[in-house]
Amino acid sequence: MGAGLRDVGPKQVYSAKIDAAAGTGDVEVVPLVAGKKIVVINFLYTSSAAEATTFWSDDTSGTQLTGDMTVMPNGWIKGHYNPDGHFQTVAGEKLIIERGGSTAIGGWLNYYLE
Repeated sequence: MGAGLRDVGPKQVYSAKIDAAAGTGDVEVVPLVAGKKIVVINFLYTSSAAEATTFWSDDTSGTQLTGDMTVMPNGWIKGHYNPDGHFQTVAGEKLIIERGGSTAIGGWLNYYLE
């Protein structure tokens, strides 16, 4: 088993909001940081209607970080605190959400750079 976050010392944790009006297309959550991976340690994602959503590194032709996560109408998905990260982008790529519908979305996530 690899070293956990508690084993390698403290990290600077950042927050980002998830916020997009009804519409289609990708939503950039965290912009790229040259040479760094974005490691997501917890998140809350809400949707005003039923849809499937997916986190990606860079764009939808990049690396898919999660499978399709289905949200029910006015529902939410929560990734509880995981100091080792739920998922991470490829170094130097942004973190985006691909919406499966045309609904308003919201929420937040916490991450660190590695």
